[in-house]
Amino acid sequence: MGKILKKYTKIPEHLYVIRSADEQLERIVDEMQRPGYVLVARQMGKTNLLFNAKRTLENKDRLFVYIDLSNPFEHERDCYRNIIDNVIEPNELLFEPVESEIYTIRDKNLPPHKEYSNSLRVILKHFEGDVVIVLDEIDALRSAEYSDNIFAQIRSNYFSRTNFPVFERLTYILSGVIDPIELIKDRNKSPFNIGDKIYLDDFTKDEHDSFIEKSKLEISNEISNEIYNWANGSPRLTFDICSEIESVLIDGTVITVDVLDGIVRKKYLTTFDVAPVDHIRELVKSHKDVRTSLLKIINNKSNDLSDEIKKKLYLYGIIDSRFDKETRIKNRIIANSLTEGWINSIDKQIQNQLNYGLEMIDQQKYDDAIPAFNYYLIDSEPTQDQLEICNYNLGFAYFQKKNYEKAKEYFSKKYVMDLYSLASKSLLGTSKLAIGESIEGMEILEEVIKSKSNDFAYRNALFHLAPLLSDPLRSIELFEELYESTFYTKDNSTEAELKKTRVLSRFYMAEIHLKNGQKSEALKGIDEVIKDAEPTDSLYPKLLKYNLTQEKDDQIKSDILDIILVQKSKFEASNVSPIAFCKEHFKFYLELIYEEENLAPFEELLDYAEKELYKESFDRNSLIYAVSQFSEQGESIQKYILRTSRDISKSLLLNIHRDLVSSTTHEPLAFMDYFNQYHVLLKDSEETVTEDIRLYSYAIKINSDEGKYFDALALCSEIDSRAFNSGDENLKSELIIIYFWFAVLNMNIKNEENALDYANKTIEQVEKLKDKKLSLIDEKGLEIVTSQMREIKNSLIVNKPFIRDIKYGRNDKVTVKYSDGSIIEDKYKKLEKDIIADKCELIT
Repeated sequence: MGKILKKYTKIPEHLYVIRSADEQLERIVDEMQRPGYVLVARQMGKTNLLFNAKRTLENKDRLFVYIDLSNPFEHERDCYRNIIDNVIEPNELLFEPVESEIYTIRDKNLPPHKEYSNSLRVILKHFEGDVVIVLDEIDALRSAEYSDNIFAQIRSNYFSRTNFPVFERLTYILSGVIDPIELIKDRNKSPFNIGDKIYLDDFTKDEHDSFIEKSKLEISNEISNEIYNWANGSPRLTFDICSEIESVLIDGTVITVDVLDGIVRKKYLTTFDVAPVDHIRELVKSHKDVRTSLLKIINNKSNDLSDEIKKKLYLYGIIDSRFDKETRIKNRIIANSLTEGWINSIDKQIQNQLNYGLEMIDQQKYDDAIPAFNYYLIDSEPTQDQLEICNYNLGFAYFQKKNYEKAKEYFSKKYVMDLYSLASKSLLGTSKLAIGESIEGMEILEEVIKSKSNDFAYRNALFHLAPLLSDPLRSIELFEELYESTFYTKDNSTEAELKKTRVLSRFYMAEIHLKNGQKSEALKGIDEVIKDAEPTDSLYPKLLKYNLTQEKDDQIKSDILDIILVQKSKFEASNVSPIAFCKEHFKFYLELIYEEENLAPFEELLDYAEKELYKESFDRNSLIYAVSQFSEQGESIQKYILRTSRDISKSLLLNIHRDLVSSTTHEPLAFMDYFNQYHVLLKDSEETVTEDIRLYSYAIKINSDEGKYFDALALCSEIDSRAFNSGDENLKSELIIIYFWFAVLNMNIKNEENALDYANKTIEQVEKLKDKKLSLIDEKGLEIVTSQMREIKNSLIVNKPFIRDIKYGRNDKVTVKYSDGSIIEDKYKKLEKDIIADKCELIT
């Protein structure tokens, strides 16, 4: 016995049971008036209803176009075009004569709704039958910004029938899990209320019996009735239960009521992780009002349920559409999935989410805190205090994650609690600064400072406002206030936090002194920072002191090495402090320690980085290379990599040689030595950057100066090909310098035709430039290039008028004679350059 009830994505016709919804849908299509709207929960058979309608109602006089909107397009125009394409493409032969007209409409750049309407009229004029457009999963479209326009346009198609009678032959069937009244989000627009709702209810007992017959299941009436007793006609549940029974029968097991009950309980009521039960339970978890209503239904107190909540319960697949009768959960399986004990346990879990979120904030696990607070806000009925706690901590979590837009949103809310009223204002001002709303942000922080509250809010405002002030004296004054406030704090800040604030205030004052040229004052401040800071926080100030003092103190180098290596320092996780021990600063310490004559400390620091700081993510060569990029010893550091490493990646090896070539452009011999090594590496790479064009142009010049014109031309061709094939338009524009060299070199080898072509090409490319400058050539340089190219042109083109009695068209055949005696007959346009340049004599 073969399996009949397989896991179909589309129920085949021989198993499909016609319901009242099918008949209502057929009537709507036949009448071609108001659109139909299939309103039903997910996983309850709406898509199969639509597929069956297409299967049975489509004919030579009626097109049935099914479109799934579950993945909406980013732009409104693309959504409309997708609908039109779904009409045309499956019916390619039918609409081939009007495809070009459709694309002509698209080329006109009309407003999206106008383009759509015009395209529909073209389709309806060509096809004289009816067109039914089925839009499934329309609730997904609601997430798109343009969704209101789509539904407004659908309504417009019906109201346009007076002006455009062809729309009499167009109708829509919409399908989703959202009430039509909610489709248009803008309450200032007319709601979408022109459709006929189609409620897809479960099988009646007769329809259930019809399915059992179609399934060819050899079961008794008792078993069939027991299936109905569990599923109450739910098509999805009935099909899946019968499929499980079929598998058991194929294995030779006799089906009894006990066996059936075991199948149902094992499949649906043990782990609750199969459709539609899993989806329904997730919806219930996420909505407090649904849980409250369910408890009323369970306790037979559902008389006061509103129609709005009943619609919600229907769309969640919990009740049927008979809202005027006593509200009950639609079948035993769903009822057993949504027990009172389970619902109450959810509320307890939700209450725990608040405490969990606060715990995650304390542990600085902000990615875990955010969903906990959101879950609590959605699924509970918080008091005013609980609401403020959630909102403030959500803002704080987003602030710590540097999502300042979201932080601003939460800190902008009203806070009455003393704990949050001033702190939220302080962090709101800081968030505004971070997103560029500087004036508003500074005004808010000025207000906070006036409070003199000596707490976190006050210190945060001072800390972020002081560096932004244009008056250095007031900046220092505010940092002094920040420093002093740490001794009179009125909050729960720890001594370690307050000490760090003192250190940072002194550090910022030192920076201000340094910026204003007060070097001695800056050094005094840095010394105070070093004295008071924790060892790892003293590293960066020590580095500054070393760089600022004229007589270099090698003891500082030893101190830095000891703090990192002996005290086994670790990178600061948050990395928000300007003096934190972090990856960026570690490069500076490596550069400071590097000495070509004594590499042991440098290598010891690298070994420590690999074992204790970077671990799995460590790339020794890349780190050393990064140091070389800002160091005055860059060339020495790069040579160190080449000398000591055997496993250098190809890309890093190429970058090193690029740098080494660049550093020797003033020394032709050294340049060409490095260039030849770099040249080999570049050939093995697909990458081309602007610097490559610059280096090639130097090499081309050196070869040209030495009279190696063909070697230079080979380099021109090579870099031209690489840059052009890169597809990078900016890179292509930099090729002007290479076209220049093409022209010059071809002149040197007497290839005047190529020289003229490249001179013209160079001038043409310069004229196309918008800014009249490139990264490799400034405006003055381009003027010189253009001038030299014009000189080449003038030297090649004889500036005397060409006089002839006969006027030739460009396609006329002419005969010319060259100085070597050769005679050629060809079209005038092909010989014109040679004729004008007096390279040949026109015979006829």
